[in-house]
Amino acid sequence: NTRIQVEHTITEEVYGCDLVKEQIRIAAGERLSPHVARASPRLHAIQCRINAEDPATNFQSSPGRIAFYYAPGGRGIRVDSHAYTGYVVPPYYDSLIAKLIAVGASRNSTIDRMRRALDEYYITGIKTTVGFHGAIMRSMEFREGKYDTGFVERLMNSDKFELIATPGRLHE
Repeated sequence: NTRIQVEHTITEEVYGCDLVKEQIRIAAGERLSPHVARASPRLHAIQCRINAEDPATNFQSSPGRIAFYYAPGGRGIRVDSHAYTGYVVPPYYDSLIAKLIAVGASRNSTIDRMRRALDEYYITGIKTTVGFHGAIMRSMEFREGKYDTGFVERLMNSDKFELIATPGRLHE
């Protein structure tokens, strides 16, 4: 497959490589970089796709103008995004706003890092999946790796399921 996958950021973070750069090298007739050719997994990574969708309405698209946009950062956090305050999410295309990637030495430290990043992600003016991903990161079923294909439905129907609203303190 010559198309780079949305999930390529996980491979890049876990293996410490730049897949897009390597694709360009190969297309130019070069070989893989030596460190990539012998790379092995070194970290844990989780990616959350931040979409302009409303989890409360079965993930219905939520196009519109982003009134305020603040992305998290810090050690072990990567945000690949084109969004900004004032950006208009069109109703015609994929609703992806950003890919939020957390990296850590263990699965649990990566979950903790992702949870913090989601708590610090502020997008107002449209509905997003930030709160939904936060609910997943707070779930013991997810943390303990005891989930299956029915996990999301169970989570959303649970009494404990809560989409934590974005605090307004940064938007004041």
